[in-house]
Amino acid sequence: MSPSRLLVAVLLVALSGPQALAAAPASRRPRVDREAMREAMDAAATDEGAFSSSASYTQYLRARLLHHAGDHRGAVDALRLALATDDGHPLLLTRLAEEYARLGDLDKAERELRRAVERSSAYYPAHVLLGRVLMESGRFTRARLHLRRAMALKPREPEAYLVLAQLYLESGSPSEAVKVVESLSRALPGEASGYRRLGLALAERGDTARAERLLTEAATRDPGDVEVLGTLAKLYEETGRPGKAEETLAKALEHEPDSQEVLLAAGRSALKAGSPVRARAYFDRLLSLSGEPETAVRVAFSYLSEREPDAAVQVLEAAQRASDGEPRLAYYAGLVHERLRRFPEAAKAFASVPEGSDIYPDARVRLAKCLSLSGQHPRALALLRAALQEAPDDLEVRAQYARALERGGTPARAESVLKEGLSRQQSAALYDALAATLQRQGRGAEALVLLRDALARMPKDPALQYVMGAAFERQGDMAGAQARMRAVLEVEPDHAPALNFLGYLLAQSGRHLDEAERLVLRALELRPDNGAFLDSLGWVYFRRGDYPRAVEVLERASTLAPDEPVILEHLGDAYQRAARGPEAAGAWRRALEVLSLDPESAEPPGQREALERKLKALSTGAAGR
Repeated sequence: MSPSRLLVAVLLVALSGPQALAAAPASRRPRVDREAMREAMDAAATDEGAFSSSASYTQYLRARLLHHAGDHRGAVDALRLALATDDGHPLLLTRLAEEYARLGDLDKAERELRRAVERSSAYYPAHVLLGRVLMESGRFTRARLHLRRAMALKPREPEAYLVLAQLYLESGSPSEAVKVVESLSRALPGEASGYRRLGLALAERGDTARAERLLTEAATRDPGDVEVLGTLAKLYEETGRPGKAEETLAKALEHEPDSQEVLLAAGRSALKAGSPVRARAYFDRLLSLSGEPETAVRVAFSYLSEREPDAAVQVLEAAQRASDGEPRLAYYAGLVHERLRRFPEAAKAFASVPEGSDIYPDARVRLAKCLSLSGQHPRALALLRAALQEAPDDLEVRAQYARALERGGTPARAESVLKEGLSRQQSAALYDALAATLQRQGRGAEALVLLRDALARMPKDPALQYVMGAAFERQGDMAGAQARMRAVLEVEPDHAPALNFLGYLLAQSGRHLDEAERLVLRALELRPDNGAFLDSLGWVYFRRGDYPRAVEVLERASTLAPDEPVILEHLGDAYQRAARGPEAAGAWRRALEVLSLDPESAEPPGQREALERKLKALSTGAAGR
């Protein structure tokens, strides 16, 4: 590697991210890389002429040692001493600029780099770093001039191309960034770095089509790049091509057969592609490599998301047997059963978490909830009483205790427990729990009075405004609910639940669907893996009459939240409108199965009866008329 190319490579690695221009903490001093020092010494001896004195050369070497030790302030001082006897040396000026950049002083970095290019206009590293510094300062036009100058000086060096492509990307011109990368490929046939870096950046930004094209080219040039193959597979899966995703991940495993992340992704893709046998092979290999409880959990939830609950339970039970009583596995097994609404089985799993475990407090609350939902009220209440005595200000424990009291037939006691909690702390979560309790007792108007009084005391509390909006919606006052959600967004524009709630309310009304879509898409930007938010987006498309698109989005929502009755009902509605009757019936029946296990999950309360009517109409050919 030429000395100038070595210098630029070091600078680009050092300055490859937005945070790279910040000073390194003085307390973190990495070991000195002696080999890098030798390379720097060799480069210094031959780059752009010799040093004018041994003193200058000595200070330069001292600066490199300080640089590698993380002492950039000390490196600045040493380089200034070197320049005192070798004024205008482009290498020293560029190194000094690098140290200033690492300290976050871009103005001084720019000043030294301008001196370097004035003294040596053909000095490639200074032009590249100056382009980078100007880009970080937001001066894209000037940065482009220096980067293109560097490309003209050394057309077969990739560094300037890569920085210029990044500049175009950051300035909102991805098509120009692609052109730069293609120029690099013409100048340096076989070079993969441009396609790779830009493809990965575009994938992260959601520019799927461009990212796929560039990463495909990068994989052709470097078939062993596992990160590129993994990202390509993710793009294939996101665009509904799980078979192609699995094929790509299999290629990655040829190069890294023990990559746990790739094995997990390949198993998930195989499940989505409809091949549980191949998925089992990937997962078994993964589980053989890792005895960590979290690995078994990730595999179990992968099965669960593709509606393979028995396989999920088998994985966790096998891991439990092999772990000699690891409490986390019992806890996670409880989570799986709870998600499947198998409350007695979940309670049994949570009950096996020992009291000395750090997860016991949460396991105890979940155990009590599952016992309560299973009708074992005395035991559930005893556990929650004990938990509340230990942590009287724990909002979740208090809310669960009140709900268990209500299920056990003592709603007045539940109300009292929540009011006691509110006397200790004014909490939107407790107000929500109390309002919902009153609503279930047919006292919705009283719930609204309660919340209005609370808002009079805390008018700017967005959480309380949100609770009030939800209460209006439960009462059927959609206009009031919308107004409250807008009030939340006035105070907190990126309140993701309020964005989603308002978007869904607008979709339900069938009006302002463009605004509804915009709101829900923003919520998804903030929380991209939220099944409820995807359900709202699918419902926007449904109300717009775009049934194929609604099906696509609702299927994704159902994958993220596979046993939510509302999502299943909406998915069935979309299937039915898309003339996919058998699939509609399957989704509705699955929703009814969930409701039979967990009647409380009905939304609205008459959901079960509505689903039964839809199935009956479908069977008689009357649905959709």
